[in-house]
Amino acid sequence: MKYSYLIFILFIWNTTFCQESKSKPELEIEVNLRLQTFLPVHFGNNALAKAHKPRPAFSMQLNLLEYNNFKAGLGIDFVTYDITNNELIANLSTSKYTSAYVLIGYEYKINKKLLLTPTFGYGSATLDLGSRNSRFGNQGGNEIRIGSILDYRIGKAIYVFGAIHYVTNTFDVETTAEYKSFFSKANQLQLTLGIRFGN
Repeated sequence: MKYSYLIFILFIWNTTFCQESKSKPELEIEVNLRLQTFLPVHFGNNALAKAHKPRPAFSMQLNLLEYNNFKAGLGIDFVTYDITNNELIANLSTSKYTSAYVLIGYEYKINKKLLLTPTFGYGSATLDLGSRNSRFGNQGGNEIRIGSILDYRIGKAIYVFGAIHYVTNTFDVETTAEYKSFFSKANQLQLTLGIRFGN
């Protein structure tokens, strides 16, 4: 009987000082907004690289979900180009690039101020061609993006950040096989500065 009491007391003692086990990570709604400007740097043998000059562009991203440091949300990019080579792009003066995409990132806390977030995204893109007063047509397609964002905290839930992303596009273009790749493919580096609201 004494042993039963002793085992009971040891059991109670043990459970009293046990640490609480960590709860399993849960999918949470965690909203933050990024407003940013970026410079697209096009390269390769394609129409955007050879015949377009980008103006400073604007982008917005809204993260909505979080799971164990993974964040998922939506983004949209707007870029206006001056057409610089009418021999390649007919008698047009401007084009506009718009993309909408889903973005997934993993947020890594470097220290109290710095966060590093590698990202991957996929979406659809449209290139509208025209002049200053009229629209000529558009090319639709998709985009894949990969890159990283570095956030620096300046307030309780406010950050400034820089980012670099590689974006590749494939547009649906009807042309001869000789020019298919030139007009349907695009590659760019996006160099970004912006502000983030929310944790």
